[in-house]
Amino acid sequence: MIASLVFMIIVVAPHSANGAPLGQVPLFSGIWSSTECEPRPGTPFARRELTISGAAYRLDLISFADAKCTIPTLRTRYEGRFVVRNPSSLIPETWDVEFIARQVLLTPYVLNTADFLNSAPKGTCGRERWFVGVEQELAVTLGCPLIGIDLRRPFVEYDIATVQGNRLFLGQRPPDGGSLFAPERRPTTFGSSLLRTGDVVILLPPVGEDHSLAILLIAAGILLLVGGWRMSRTKSPCENRS
Repeated sequence: MIASLVFMIIVVAPHSANGAPLGQVPLFSGIWSSTECEPRPGTPFARRELTISGAAYRLDLISFADAKCTIPTLRTRYEGRFVVRNPSSLIPETWDVEFIARQVLLTPYVLNTADFLNSAPKGTCGRERWFVGVEQELAVTLGCPLIGIDLRRPFVEYDIATVQGNRLFLGQRPPDGGSLFAPERRPTTFGSSLLRTGDVVILLPPVGEDHSLAILLIAAGILLLVGGWRMSRTKSPCENRS
């Protein structure tokens, strides 16, 4: 009984960076995938798989050479923090969100792409030479200017997001192919939607940067569980005589 109560407290406790009740925020956590080959500025065509787990995210962006997405050329993987800020002032039932990349990894799928990455000055785009099918992370060289990734400062994308049924909508990419690297570049319209294709286990609330309340609740729950386990092992004198 105690364990069930603690679990309910941890799950439903409201916690938001902007003070909004957690119940008002859509359930962004899940695995979201492209349902079609998407035209993308700066990349001819692409497919996305976005995993959001509470305040963490991973985005696999796979670029293709053809409109049917049958010839992959490069996978760019972004990993970092997902932060929900405030309700959008422009679009109803939409939230201003941020994707803060802590790590970016590249995997070339064809020789032309590997050769292109190898054309960057040494030490500016991955530590080693690029080979087909071999992944490298870019933190050691603070990004890859050749393809517009600069990790010398926080790599933040200022986006919008909403969930409608089993679809996640994010903002339309800039027509110049650049990143959403400043609040003034936050989109005002939506791009292609992503379909929920899986669920994830959420250990912390998905909103905001500060999880101190949730951590305290989890710690309290663990202490109560341990206390209940110890009590169950201590029998009363009557029980011992039986």
